[in-house]
Amino acid sequence: MSNDTLLDFYQTQLDDLERDYTKVKEQQRVEQDGPTQNKLERQIEQIGRQMDGWQQKIAQHQTDRQRQVARIALDTLISILKTDESQLELMIQAYQQTISHWSVPVRLDINTVETIIYELERIAPGQSSYTARDEFIAHVVHQTPNPSLPNALNHWGVQYRGSIDWLQLHTQIQAAQDKRLETAEPAILMSITRCDEASTQTQETATYYQINAWLIEDIETYRSQKTGYHSLLATDSPESASYLLEELLPQITRLLNHFLAEQRRLFDFCENYPQIHVFLPLELMHLGVDVWQLNAENSRRQEYLGHDHIVVIRCANRYDRNYKKSPSWLKLWKRHQGLLQESAKEVFVPGHDHDLDELMDVLDEAVQPASNVVGLHVTQVPLNTEELFYELLDSGLPLAIWPRCNLNDNAHETAMADLLATCCLEQLPHTVKDKRYETRKRHNAPDCHIGHHLSLLWDDPYLVPPKSA
Repeated sequence: MSNDTLLDFYQTQLDDLERDYTKVKEQQRVEQDGPTQNKLERQIEQIGRQMDGWQQKIAQHQTDRQRQVARIALDTLISILKTDESQLELMIQAYQQTISHWSVPVRLDINTVETIIYELERIAPGQSSYTARDEFIAHVVHQTPNPSLPNALNHWGVQYRGSIDWLQLHTQIQAAQDKRLETAEPAILMSITRCDEASTQTQETATYYQINAWLIEDIETYRSQKTGYHSLLATDSPESASYLLEELLPQITRLLNHFLAEQRRLFDFCENYPQIHVFLPLELMHLGVDVWQLNAENSRRQEYLGHDHIVVIRCANRYDRNYKKSPSWLKLWKRHQGLLQESAKEVFVPGHDHDLDELMDVLDEAVQPASNVVGLHVTQVPLNTEELFYELLDSGLPLAIWPRCNLNDNAHETAMADLLATCCLEQLPHTVKDKRYETRKRHNAPDCHIGHHLSLLWDDPYLVPPKSA
């Protein structure tokens, strides 16, 4: 007997009918009289229909009961999580970790416990032995410093999930994640943006800037699902405050090493260096972000960001709501995706800002439907980087490559042309990285090697900071 009186009644009725069915079936087997056999056959059919009716009632009752228990389990879980909403930020992080590898479209902008649980319930388990909700709880239990919350979740697991061991499940999930992340392509998105509020509050006419950064676990996953990211700076940290540019830039080495250390700490199994995407406003596009230093000034060999990492500049103005050329940018990025195996030289148009009117004509021609151009090859050091990129943004072209310094005997012109000719478009960021790496050799001095002065704009509209930014 169960604790469900109605289910016991249904089962008793079915058991009685099964006994009647067996009894009548045996009578029919030994009966010799034809008319009596037919009568018994009709009786068997009638009992069978009655059995079907009670079986359906049992199945429906069990389904209703399961739904009721599931509803109670969800309500109880939400209640447990809401008792410690001081851990909401941790729960949101656990939610992001969970959905990063479940290929299901779910909401990303969650800010309540209820929303987290309801979104996780939408994810089917597939072939996994655990659900997305289970994984979320395992992350929370593993990460929370407050013992009362794991204790309550363990008790909930005993009652509703068959005494599941959340920490053991977390270990299992983490092992699978580490295996997957071995071949992931991570990225660090780093933005330096104007802080107009701080600028207007001061008596000076100077501009203040803020820095922010996010770690992307895997570029392709993030592009398609916008999941698998981690903020690298707390909103209330001193580093996220507003600074004058001359105050901010001396902090870059320390911040970069912090960001890279966090990436290694979180994903120490990853075999690939993270790409570095630095989002800059127009007036800062001249910065040589690839030569930002990673070690001390007095080190025997200088170590720069661009030596081991693909480093690209991104124009933050494209993500401004006032950017009117967004449709052109998206179309030209789509054009770029169809030309990935073409020679980089064939899809970059040469030009410079020594004559802006001529440059505008070049860019207008480059974006025509019959063209296969997706980028600007700036052949001379820009006279005014801000004006140059204002025109580039107005064209919608997503890519550009340019020298920040002229080499002796104009060797930069030949070096840039050769670089574009030696690779396909898809490999250009890797080729630029390799060229920068060559500067580690002492004989490749700054006055004769383009790798010291090479900037690359690679504005992917689908690889941008999270919406929460």
